[in-house]
Amino acid sequence: METMWARQSLKTWTALIMVGIFLFVAQKSFFTKDRQDCPEQPHADILPNAHFRHVDVIRKKEEDTKVVAPATFQGDENVEEPFPIPADDVLKEMSLKNLSRLYHRFVDNVGVLCRNINRLGKLTDGGWEVCHDQRYRPPSECLVYSVGINNDFSFDDAIAREYGCEVHSFDPSMKTKSYRRSEKVSFHQIGISDTDVHIPEGQTGWEMRKLGSMKQELGHDKRRINVLKMDIEHWEWKVLPEAIATGFLDDVTTLDLELHSWIIEKGTYIYEPPAEIYMGYLKSLRQLHQLGFRIYLTHKNLGSCQFKSKFGMMRTSCQEIAMVQTKKRGL
Repeated sequence: METMWARQSLKTWTALIMVGIFLFVAQKSFFTKDRQDCPEQPHADILPNAHFRHVDVIRKKEEDTKVVAPATFQGDENVEEPFPIPADDVLKEMSLKNLSRLYHRFVDNVGVLCRNINRLGKLTDGGWEVCHDQRYRPPSECLVYSVGINNDFSFDDAIAREYGCEVHSFDPSMKTKSYRRSEKVSFHQIGISDTDVHIPEGQTGWEMRKLGSMKQELGHDKRRINVLKMDIEHWEWKVLPEAIATGFLDDVTTLDLELHSWIIEKGTYIYEPPAEIYMGYLKSLRQLHQLGFRIYLTHKNLGSCQFKSKFGMMRTSCQEIAMVQTKKRGL
């Protein structure tokens, strides 16, 4: 009887050992051979199953592709923009579709990295950015020209308060006369253009100045403008060529612009302008690039600026870009 019981016990233990070996081998196969291509996954109580697949795809891509930042982002060297703008003779041979595409691609891409972007003023329309990286941030005794106010001083007040800048605000369309808004902020009922317009006393009209003329009148001709912000409803395409040609922008560090690509013909807005207009835009942007200005932040204004291009895609005719001067010129 004892011998029979011992034999039965041995069979039982043998069977259990075999089952154990089988389970061990199966487990080993599941976690190695069958899953060797699968990355380690997070715990189920942290992320839902739907997120597992997303994380897996990202990790798999990271394994398969070495992500390298553009050369501009790895140092201070200047490189070409993602979509370089060719010379005028090449632009003349391009179709309207390709000119339009090049313009919108250029303004929609960054060319230099700012690691610390500081939004000043409203989060909505009216606020603007400066790059707070040491190389580009406004220094003590900074000087700011803010052109195009429309009764919103949120950016002007904020940059004066946060950086201690001397701020000069310009807008000829406001009904407010020129005045000292605060210790640091002064408002001028004057517009910025490519020509000087002096309105005789007793007559009506907009008083206008070139940027260089305004700088001289204010006694700033030997000072650097740390931030030039312009939101002037298409007048930027008059102001920029003149400011480039006269060398005014050589002494500007940060250039905040709202670019308006629409034109007005007989009171009607044309959101996809003709080829020669796009060529003018692209020429100015190319010249800014040659001066060393690079986009570090770009933002589409939608709302009434949004339109469907004749080429099929949705676009905006109002694009806010923030640029910094990357060539070392007494920053």
